[in-house]
Amino acid sequence: MKTAMTRTKLLASSLIVIAVIGGSAYYLMERRADNGLLTGVEYSEEQLNEGGVEDLKALSLPEAKKRLNYLVLDVRDSINRIAMIEGMRLEISSAKATPADPQEKKELQYEQPFVPFPTQDLQTALVSLKQTPVQFQQLFFDNQSGLKLAVEPIRDVLKRGALPDQRVEDRYQVQTVYFRDGTQQPFAEVAVKDSSADEQEQDTTKVELSLNKPVERISVALTYQSYPGFKKVVLDKAHPKVTADGGEVYQLTALADASASLLLATPKGKTYVIQGLSADGKPLFSGGNSSNSSPTTGQKANLRKYYDELLRMEDNFSSFKSAAAVQDHLEQFAKNLPSTDSDLNNIQAHYRFEDTPESIVIYLLDPAQPQTLTLDMNNSVAAQERYIAYDNKTEKSGFIDKNGVWVVKPRFERVDYSQVPGIYNMVVGAKPLGDGDDDGWRQLITQYFMFTPGTNTLKQLPFDIIEQQINDDLIVVEQITNGPYGVFDIKQQQIVVPMKYVNPEVVGSLFIARPGTKTYKTEANYGIWSLSGKELLPPRYRSISAKDGFIYTTSTDRDQNDVYDLALKKITPPGFTALGVFDNDQPLLIQERKTRQFAFIDTQGKTLPISLPYDNVESFSNGMAVIRKDERYGAIDLTGKVRVPPTYKSINAFQKNLAAAEMEGFDGLVLIDKDNTLVKKLGHELSAHVGANSNDASYQVWDAKEENRINVFDAEGKQTDSYVRE
Repeated sequence: MKTAMTRTKLLASSLIVIAVIGGSAYYLMERRADNGLLTGVEYSEEQLNEGGVEDLKALSLPEAKKRLNYLVLDVRDSINRIAMIEGMRLEISSAKATPADPQEKKELQYEQPFVPFPTQDLQTALVSLKQTPVQFQQLFFDNQSGLKLAVEPIRDVLKRGALPDQRVEDRYQVQTVYFRDGTQQPFAEVAVKDSSADEQEQDTTKVELSLNKPVERISVALTYQSYPGFKKVVLDKAHPKVTADGGEVYQLTALADASASLLLATPKGKTYVIQGLSADGKPLFSGGNSSNSSPTTGQKANLRKYYDELLRMEDNFSSFKSAAAVQDHLEQFAKNLPSTDSDLNNIQAHYRFEDTPESIVIYLLDPAQPQTLTLDMNNSVAAQERYIAYDNKTEKSGFIDKNGVWVVKPRFERVDYSQVPGIYNMVVGAKPLGDGDDDGWRQLITQYFMFTPGTNTLKQLPFDIIEQQINDDLIVVEQITNGPYGVFDIKQQQIVVPMKYVNPEVVGSLFIARPGTKTYKTEANYGIWSLSGKELLPPRYRSISAKDGFIYTTSTDRDQNDVYDLALKKITPPGFTALGVFDNDQPLLIQERKTRQFAFIDTQGKTLPISLPYDNVESFSNGMAVIRKDERYGAIDLTGKVRVPPTYKSINAFQKNLAAAEMEGFDGLVLIDKDNTLVKKLGHELSAHVGANSNDASYQVWDAKEENRINVFDAEGKQTDSYVRE
């Protein structure tokens, strides 16, 4: 049994809520100075009988009076609680908080931002798929065929119009089938219907046809759900409440302790998405939420009428002759109250996040409506003379022609199209896994086949692996796993580069490789051959690589590096060795082997008029080349002009705008720009990761104040991390 004192304390404790966040406290306060709460007679514990209306008639009349007293307090309490919650406003006030460690940085998780994608946007995105039609796979059987729709591109678009974590609801209805012989038929006339399948549970991405004629394309009606429009509401400490026409309310009632509480009155039938945003606008990871309904305006009005009636009954209690009469009166009064149907849902919601959000964004989505779009899908297999088919009787595969007639009887365990048109991958046998066959596990043996031109005779091909398709005529093939490799001519159906090379790379019309039988053995050096097998550069190089239309070779003693174009014209001048590669239209650094003098050349091999009277020169990086003179470093630009005088103890490769350097008078790394302006002092270097012609540099330096703390900076000098080294 609850006493009046207990209720008073309960009300007082919920009057003000304080939540300390950082250096401020957010207060939830009642709007009106006098609070506007209902007051009335208070009762002692002896004057109360706790309970509801449903068992009033079982009480004596004196106890019924005590029950009525309890109901008065209970309903008054409910009305006051509702008034306090609805009257809350979010205020900010100074408050002293225990300062957190400024170096302690919590690693936060974030969600993907919700991006509204209503009906019009969704339709536009789906229509754009027609520019590159979605495909289907046709599987042939002895007297039927099946179509498997590749709907992943469609579903990727539909996901953009769905709620987070919502399953896409899409259904497909084939309408017309267009065959490769030029005929067409309504799908209903050629469909194989499964009367036992539940239409709603049926996978509509798979259909069966009653004939096995090759299909060119199909017309499909796509049905899906989408919301026509949306409303966006943003709430924060400065704007905790937003109202709209029709009584809509969006109110932030608490923002503290990595959570937020909301009071919402939203139109029925609409759904909402709520995200908590950090100070930089990123959606914080939500650890869950809870919600419950709150009373509507009509329900609150009825509650007040009910309360007033309870007071009237107390004033006239002597008119009731029995407890049953009290119960009957209350039940009849409640029954006669006006209907509380409303167009709004009143909701109290509580969301938990990784951290306390700076703001709450609410997306209110219109009710989803069914949409239909008609689109074409194309056969994923190009038109050909023969198609793989499966025979249900023999459970074997073979080939049919374009009329559905067997041209290769079904005798194969399995046949698949390879990545190269006209070449098929077939299971030709099986072998035990391991040394014996005791466990029953067997490995399938597959082999590539082609049809001999002008016949229906299959020809086994002399390789196990297709490594790469060079063009419509040529493919790089591998005889067995780990080599050797060669080149196969599809039209001639013969090997044109013998399979006696490993580690191949095809660049244009050049076949770069080294002679050998196994990729893991070094049996010879690298050379270059034509795609017909003619030797162009003998295999005498330690390495050969290609980049951006040039070939780079390194001698076996590593003393000579040369550059060639794709016609294998040598670009490196006689007597010089190349230092680096052509990159981003910048000159290539070379060095004369006898005098050790440096120079730059263009892509034609012409020496550029850039004076380089330095002890060392590095390749260009983002338009700047580091130079060394008398143990001091500087940098020149693409014209040879000294932009950074050689006064530094070291300079790293220039990134897009800046370079890290060591200067006199400062113990550590500094960042300078291309005009030798000091941009930022970083600190004593622990490590640096710097790539040429990039902007991905990372510098780790010791913190100047805190022992063992490492600060990490990017190429622009922005701090990206900080940690304590154990």
